Amino acid sequence: MVKRQQGMGAKRTIKNIITIQFIVTLLAITLSLILVDVKAAYSAGVGGGISIIVTLYFANKVFSAGVGSPAASVARMFYIGEVIKIALTVILFSVAILWLNVSFLPLFFTYVATLLAFWLVLLLN
Repeated sequence: MVKRQQGMGAKRTIKNIITIQFIVTLLAITLSLILVDVKAAYSAGVGGGISIIVTLYFANKVFSAGVGSPAASVARMFYIGEVIKIALTVILFSVAILWLNVSFLPLFFTYVATLLAFWLVLLLN
């Protein structure tokens, strides 16, 4: 029962991270739309979307080991997930910059803001 509760706490943390990242993305979109233009708002949405996608991937990979799995298995999933998360981030940024006609600064700043939110939620939980 304790292991299941630990797994539920981790899943709740991931839910909180995704929720905060989504809120930060919506705030960035709104501010970009008000202060700059539609392209900046779109770019902010793409930047936040990249962060949310890679966070969801990473969480799915880490939790694929399952509650109660040996520590070595969890660590392996963590490291594999982290490497693929970095590669996925590079790929998604490349796609955004090369093919989506985005403004780099709103894209990058929103990504960084959502990444900071990720770490902030981890620190506070």
